Amino acid sequence: MEIQFLGAARTITGSMHRVKANGKQFLLDCGTYEGPRTQSRDRNVLTAFFDPAKIDFVILSHAHIDHCGNLPSLVKQGFRGHIFSTPATMDLCSVILSNNAISLERDCEYLNRKRSQQDPLHEPLYQLQDIGETLKRFVCISTDFVKL
Repeated sequence: MEIQFLGAARTITGSMHRVKANGKQFLLDCGTYEGPRTQSRDRNVLTAFFDPAKIDFVILSHAHIDHCGNLPSLVKQGFRGHIFSTPATMDLCSVILSNNAISLERDCEYLNRKRSQQDPLHEPLYQLQDIGETLKRFVCISTDFVKL
């Protein structure tokens, strides 16, 4: 088994752990790093750490933004597996991720109004339209044990 700590290491945000075991590769959480804009933009780019298309599934511990906030960008970048969570976590994620997408879009609109002409346009990590595809990937499980 291999475990890679990709977030919440030396910080308290961006919880994400990549695990390789028995021929599978999965994530425990997929959160966004919350911090100064320049640092969070770099730390939230998943392809810097792994190929999202090669992740088999995600286990989501709970619905805080620093645990689930990067799920839409994971899906947007090629993840096609399931996201396992409790029903309550999925319900909260639908609200949290939608609100975050709106905030990301508004933040980019503001930054683009303030940028100089030679600076590149800012793009949000994900948009509201990306949330639906993410929610389709959820598989709700009870608190009983599940064999994968």
